[in-house]
Amino acid sequence: MDINEYLSVEEASKILNYRKESISLLCRQGKLEGVKRIGHQWFIPRKSVENYEKAPQGFAAIWKRRREAEKKEAEKYDLENENDLSETENESENEKNSEKKNVNLEILRCLKILIKEVRKLERTIAQTRKN
Repeated sequence: MDINEYLSVEEASKILNYRKESISLLCRQGKLEGVKRIGHQWFIPRKSVENYEKAPQGFAAIWKRRREAEKKEAEKYDLENENDLSETENESENEKNSEKKNVNLEILRCLKILIKEVRKLERTIAQTRKN
């Protein structure tokens, strides 16, 4: 093990602009490749830190998960529509699908409202911190 090829948690935290605790968590979760733990110290390959892509944070993460969920839901409906079902089965499936779509739309509406409220709270918190 060439020590120059590895970084400490502190060095990795400076490069990625993360807290040391966050870097340790990434190591434990296996999100940084090739990490080694000797005793209580993490040794992180320099290439792993350089190639690490930060995950979206905050609302960006919420919107990304939402888009992924919408894609999966659309694929699911496409697969269901490809199946050869009798007319009565199609009607009951369409009713179920429309109910699912209505529920999903309601969930999305609620999420939008929550996101707006959280943004308001974040603005007020930021204003109070400035004062």
